[in-house]
Amino acid sequence: MEDPELEGNATRAKRDDPDATVLADPDATRLADPEATVLTDPNATQIAAPPSSEVANDNASGDAGDDMPTIVVPHAVSSGEGPDGIDAMDDPYAPINDADFTRVTPYAPVAIDSPVTANDKHRSRVHPLAVVLVVVALLAAAAFVVKYTYENEYWGGKTLPDVVGKTETEARSTLSPLGFSVNVNEVLSDDNVGKVISMDPVAGTRTGDDLSVTITVAVARTVPSVVGLSQSDAKTALYNVGAENISIAYQNSSEAEGMVLAVDPGEGKAFVSSDQITLTVAQPFKVPDVLGLTLSDAEKAIEAAGLAHTVSYTDEKGEENAVVSTSPEAGTEVSEGSTVTLYVPSPKLTDAYHLAEYFDIDPADLDAYLTKQGYSVSSTGVFPSGNAYAVYSDGTATITITDYPESGDALGAGTGTSSLAAGKAVGGVRLQTSASAVSSSAAISSSGISAVMDACGLSNLVSSCTADTAQTTRAIDKAGLSFICGYGQQGDYVWSILIGSLNGSPTQAIVAIAPKSHYDGIDLSDYGNDLASYIAITSYYGK
Repeated sequence: MEDPELEGNATRAKRDDPDATVLADPDATRLADPEATVLTDPNATQIAAPPSSEVANDNASGDAGDDMPTIVVPHAVSSGEGPDGIDAMDDPYAPINDADFTRVTPYAPVAIDSPVTANDKHRSRVHPLAVVLVVVALLAAAAFVVKYTYENEYWGGKTLPDVVGKTETEARSTLSPLGFSVNVNEVLSDDNVGKVISMDPVAGTRTGDDLSVTITVAVARTVPSVVGLSQSDAKTALYNVGAENISIAYQNSSEAEGMVLAVDPGEGKAFVSSDQITLTVAQPFKVPDVLGLTLSDAEKAIEAAGLAHTVSYTDEKGEENAVVSTSPEAGTEVSEGSTVTLYVPSPKLTDAYHLAEYFDIDPADLDAYLTKQGYSVSSTGVFPSGNAYAVYSDGTATITITDYPESGDALGAGTGTSSLAAGKAVGGVRLQTSASAVSSSAAISSSGISAVMDACGLSNLVSSCTADTAQTTRAIDKAGLSFICGYGQQGDYVWSILIGSLNGSPTQAIVAIAPKSHYDGIDLSDYGNDLASYIAITSYYGK
């Protein structure tokens, strides 16, 4: 079927190139149904749509290549209109005039698949769930890599190990190999000295890029240098290092008052805060307070104060051998080297006749006691045994400190300060005086022996003898001799009492006492093996 109008207005396009595009008449009438697939002319050759899989080459987007002809896509023709020339030329499937291959005849457009956009039924599809799973897997792998490298500290810093309780050396050996720079902060402490007591950051912290750590190490408190400082400055220095118990001792000195002369414990010594620290501080020369101290301790204190001393016994009540007062009094300011008198209670002896008590008192105290009782030393010395020899007399009685109290043998020593005062021990004691001075009942009889025992505090009589019963192989003259002699044992000592008169002289009493060991080596065979006979004969006639 021919359309005159279309035929009349059609423009023939000559193509020198067989691949040239034929443009449709722009005035051609457009078909009403653009979706129609049947050509208008039944005799026209129908060109099948190219398979949807055939897609233009890379030059289809703009420039046509040498190997690919331009494809003309037919357009729908509406009533009264034909396809425009460009659209007609762009359609590769437009019918060609049979006569000259240039005329475009009316046709019904054929719907074809775009050579650029693939048909949905041919498009390859990916299931959304598969995409999700792939993404999740990739994310999980990435997370694992991040987690693994982080946990193994390939990035993100290091985790601090715990070094609390270690020494500084051990802490450094732990931290430094891991790349940490170690700063040390020292604090004074009573406990865990030399150990790490804290760390910053704390153990287990992931540090990030900053690999520095500060460890706090406990160090011992030590006494600072305070000698030569004022008392106030020295105390401040001690408080600053944690001292809590500071005491002050004053010492006489020519240094400025209040200057620290010494510290105990000494400078540089370690201590804990509860330890007592004693500062010795200079003061003008004063009598130290020694009340209540033993005599020996008081003497040391007086000497340390740069003063001299003497000892005096007093009837004041107080602890035996302890200072009850001083002169001058404690705290009195005196000049260097002044003498201080120390007063102590008299030694606790019942009286001078209680000879057994002589062994229980300090020799120097015994000397002081006898002196206080009115006895003076007429002869003194030291036996080869090291014991004292001293003869004391008050004009009525004679008391001899001797190793041989049964005979009263003199040592032949000179006079001077008693060896008792020098601390020499008492080896034995002999008292010789009128019997009546000891006891008014001291007669030459058994009752006289008992009376003297009571007066001297003796007990445990063993045996006695008289001039008539005394045994001896020695040739002695008993003419005019009258006596009674008894002995006994009291504790570790042997005592004897001899009451007698020679040729009508006043009756005397001789009381002797010595350790038991003193008589162990004596041969009593010449005295009938009777100790009382030996003591009586020896006392009157010597050994």
